[in-house]
Amino acid sequence: MNNSPLLGNVGIMMRVKKFFSGGSFIRNVLVLTGGTAFAQLLVVAVSPLLTRMYRPEDFGTLAVYASLLSVLAVIASLRYELAILLPDTEEDAANIMVLSLLTLVGMTALTGILVWVFGDALVQQVNAPALGPYLWLLPCSVFGVGLYQILNYWSVRKREFGRVAATKVRQSTAQVITQIACGLMAWRPLGLLLGDAIGRIGGSGTLARSVFRTDRTALKAVSGTRMKQMAVRYKRFPLLTSFSSLFNSAGLQLPPLLLVMFFGTQIGGFYALVQRVVGAPMTMVGQSVAQVFFGESARLARENPVALKKLYFKAASKLFLLGGVPIGLLALVAPWAFELIFGDEWGEAGIYIQIMALGFIAQFVVVPLSQTLNMLERQGMQLAWDIFRFVIIIGGLVLSSVLKLPAREAIVIYGAGMFVCYVVLFFLSAQAVIQHSKKGIQHEQHQG
Repeated sequence: MNNSPLLGNVGIMMRVKKFFSGGSFIRNVLVLTGGTAFAQLLVVAVSPLLTRMYRPEDFGTLAVYASLLSVLAVIASLRYELAILLPDTEEDAANIMVLSLLTLVGMTALTGILVWVFGDALVQQVNAPALGPYLWLLPCSVFGVGLYQILNYWSVRKREFGRVAATKVRQSTAQVITQIACGLMAWRPLGLLLGDAIGRIGGSGTLARSVFRTDRTALKAVSGTRMKQMAVRYKRFPLLTSFSSLFNSAGLQLPPLLLVMFFGTQIGGFYALVQRVVGAPMTMVGQSVAQVFFGESARLARENPVALKKLYFKAASKLFLLGGVPIGLLALVAPWAFELIFGDEWGEAGIYIQIMALGFIAQFVVVPLSQTLNMLERQGMQLAWDIFRFVIIIGGLVLSSVLKLPAREAIVIYGAGMFVCYVVLFFLSAQAVIQHSKKGIQHEQHQG
């Protein structure tokens, strides 16, 4: 995203290593983080060049495309790919992997049919007519994202973290090379879209070759009968998890689409740049910390609930210091810095960072802790919060359009909604941790 969060990444991971224990777990997280951090740094580094090759409207078109793709990608294989990690035997896991691939083919075909039938109406509805000639990329990208997700989960099961990290770098490299090359040829906005599509599928070949080279025995056990058994055994993933994931993704991905729909591709382009240089790296750091926190907190929830409460609040305070200060400093200089780095017409994007600074800080602190409710088996409360966030965020943007508010005021409402939602999640999770800690104390007293 920006220099501050990226530089903060080093400090975050050093502190994670210091106050979380876990040996090989930590090493695996650091390997993944290293590859992802370099990949994100590459994307951010070329952004000043791309903003001079492409217009804000082109980035707005990319934002619409990415939003549509992200919503579809979470159900590309109906979440069966998550079940790859669960079976005891490699043979059952291989059956789930192939089942996921077959499901992906079906969903890709369905996406292609929907694009063919409703594509023209869709681009008009979302106010992005420039996307129309390139909608054929959408089913291709759905397949690419789904394929990578499936192979990625298989590689995680095999603990091939170094190979996964390497594919992250290949993805970003393929993306930026394609976008720069197309930009030089003035292929706008195709270059941004094509680079995104190629980048998402990048690395899949490496992971696929590894599967066929080292896991042929497990693949030979794949059969229609066993895949059917696995489909029934893990039916909760397509029936429940896919719905939950779709709802969650819609809450995250619809805002940029709505901004384009209500205010045009230029406003969507400003927002897309903010996400490219601030949102994406911040999310990457948060996900890395979340993996460490989730592993350690799950152990403490079983063994030492009192320590879990201390860990929760200690992690929150550390994250506030590590994220709040850089984001706050960035907000002070963002309009000037964006004009200097990305060009005069991008100063508005810097103003958006100022408006959304509190929301970004809250997101940075809370997202790494956001699996707490699921870890404590409070899925009902988590679902309620997902619905609450969807209503607040989407409702706020829709209200802005109904009231015909200017774009900046809509961003104010959006940023305020982000802040409120993440603060609510923090306190819901804190309350759940405190209650779990009290139960742990009562259990120890009863045992005593």
